[in-house]
Order: sequence, then C-alpha cells, then structure tokens
Amino acid sequence: MTRISLEPYFLHQDQVQSLLGEQRTESARARAARRSDPEAALPYVLATELADALSSLGVRELARCVLGQDLRTGQIVGAELAFAFQRSRDHDAPGFKPVSFTAVLDAGKPVHVTGTFNSARTASSSATGSLAGNRRAYLIGTVTNLSAAQIELRPVFIGVRSFVDDELVAGSPAPGARVYPGDIGQFSGVDFASPLTGAEREAVLRVPENAVKHAFAKLIGEPYVPKDWGGERSDLYTSRVFTRGRQMSAAWLFKGPGYPRAMDVKALGKNGDQIDRLFTEPAELLVLQHCHQIKPSVVGMMDAYAHDARRPRSYMIIDGSDTGRILRSLGLLPAMPARLTLFE
Repeated sequence: MTRISLEPYFLHQDQVQSLLGEQRTESARARAARRSDPEAALPYVLATELADALSSLGVRELARCVLGQDLRTGQIVGAELAFAFQRSRDHDAPGFKPVSFTAVLDAGKPVHVTGTFNSARTASSSATGSLAGNRRAYLIGTVTNLSAAQIELRPVFIGVRSFVDDELVAGSPAPGARVYPGDIGQFSGVDFASPLTGAEREAVLRVPENAVKHAFAKLIGEPYVPKDWGGERSDLYTSRVFTRGRQMSAAWLFKGPGYPRAMDVKALGKNGDQIDRLFTEPAELLVLQHCHQIKPSVVGMMDAYAHDARRPRSYMIIDGSDTGRILRSLGLLPAMPARLTLFE
C-alpha cells in the first residue's frame, strides 16, 4: 500500500483545516496536544493528515490539468516544480512577510506559475531557509488567476512530498520513481555505457515502429503483441518485466520514424493526450520510447503523471540512444533492412 508523506516548509493552518474538515482537524489537534510542544507540532501533524486526505480530496497534478485543458479558477491543485523564491521586504506589514515565487511549467508551451505567501506562517524557523532562492518543492494551492500564459496560485502547503510503500521489497522502485533501462532485468545484456556511432544513430531512425515493438517484446519475453489501432491506450502491455528483481506490469508507448526528430509534448497527440491515455492503463510501470531525443518537457510531464496522488506509478524513458543500444544488443544495427522483415 502506497502512502504519501508531506514535510511542511509553509503551511496555512486555517486553510488546511478548512480542507480537512472538522473530524480530521480534531483528530490532528488531539495528536498534536499529546506532543511536548503542541503548537510547534501542529503544522507537522496537519501535514500528515493532509497527506492522508490528498486522494480523497481530489487534489490533481497541475501539469495534468494544463495538459488536459481541465483547469479552472478556484480549483485546488498540486505541483512539484523548480521554484524561484524571492523575499519581498518592501511589502512587509505587521504579521505579514511576503515571499513571491515563480516557476515554469512546459506542457507543450511554457506556462508561468506564480504566487505569493506569508513567510510568517512557515512550519518552523529553520524552514525559512528552504523557501529562498531556487529550490524544487511540492506546492498545494488554489488557482486564483488563470490565462494561457500564466497561472496564479494561493499556497496552502509548500514542502517536500514523498511516496512511501511500507511493503516494498528493498531495492524495488517506489511509486512515482523514474526507472532506467539498466534497471530492467531483461536488458541486463545491454551495454548502456557504450555510445552509438553516427551510423547507428541514423540506422535507429530507419527502424519501423512495429519492428521496435516486436523486438522489445521478444527481449522481454512477451508473446502477445497487439496490432496497432486508433483507439489504443498503449502499444504493448505486459506483466513480464522484471525491474530490480521484481516482476511488474508495464504499458509501453512507442514512437518511431514517423516523428524523426526530438520529441516534445506536441508530438504526443492533441494536447499530449497520448500520455494521458497511457496513464489510464492498469500498469505499475509506464514506458515511453522514441527513436530520437526526448525533451525535458516530456520527461517532466511523465514525472507529473507518475506522481498523481490519486494513483502514483513508476515510469521509464527510452530515447533513441538507448533504443539503439538495445537493438544493437539484438544484432539489429547497423545493417538492418534485410533483417527487420522478421518483425514486420
């Protein structure tokens, strides 16, 4: 069973208690009252209660809402981004020490995420230093202003989010974690440290998508390879992947030479909906493969979906270089045209 853990830097107690409702709030206050310093403990106890309630509260990932064009003013969302925090001392007032923040979310085009919070509400004196400069953090907040280029949030919580599985086998990937090709048992014979030659990189761009799918399925040991059709959510589904020694179900999305250039979110269907469909599969591991470079914006979107509080999963990215290394290990590079007919 996967649970979410929240460590607060900033927590607006009134707003969090309003979100939690009377019963959860009373439970948190009762637990804090049993601590040696109830007042200091309360933000941390409320953060624990908030973490437990996230899925039932329906707090969605901001990136997922933007990609699906399903965001509205007044909505409560979560976002894990690289924020730039700036203390605005010129606007200080009694009990109010404002800190502004900005971040950029790339969902096919850059969207600026902005807002301000009162640093007098930090969870502890030591947390102040964690809300200065550039820092990756998880924020839960209400959308207060919205346009195509900018989203303004009023924070309820800012801090660290972790996914914890108390039953997870040691060394296995935690939900939300990125899995790398070298973690896959069936890829143990692939030398991922060896670079591709220029000829091999060019050769990868000539391998039909269907040939790559069949080659990967053969290496994994998956005998059931579906034919492509327009309504598919993934190109390959298997329960035969071994990741760090643990058997996992996995859904794969393959992108071949039909898009022979660096992949951005726009390459993944209207509004990037191929990622959205992929994550509707009942799989523990979601895999995106491409014959070329995969841009950070796509990796960030996969990461955001994998961290959805309602159902966290693991994900893997296989770009053109790693695809080439895997195909090379199967003897399919660089002299491919005559050999690929086996998979077509």
